[in-house]
Amino acid sequence: MTNELIEKKGSSKAVNTTNNIRVNNRFSLTIHFGDSLNLLALLAGVYIIKSIEKKRKQKQKAEKM
Repeated sequence: MTNELIEKKGSSKAVNTTNNIRVNNRFSLTIHFGDSLNLLALLAGVYIIKSIEKKRKQKQKAEKM
């Protein structure tokens, strides 16, 4: 019993100065294909509308002359 008391007293004097650092570097990239398809459809729609507009303007200029 006296040995146990001595060990406890000795361990209380010691200071634990270790730093435990854990780093988990995880990189994940998620791509939603629905979003990209909507964006492509929007760009295609804008392009088609602009091309139709150009053709109409050219027709109107041709009719005026």
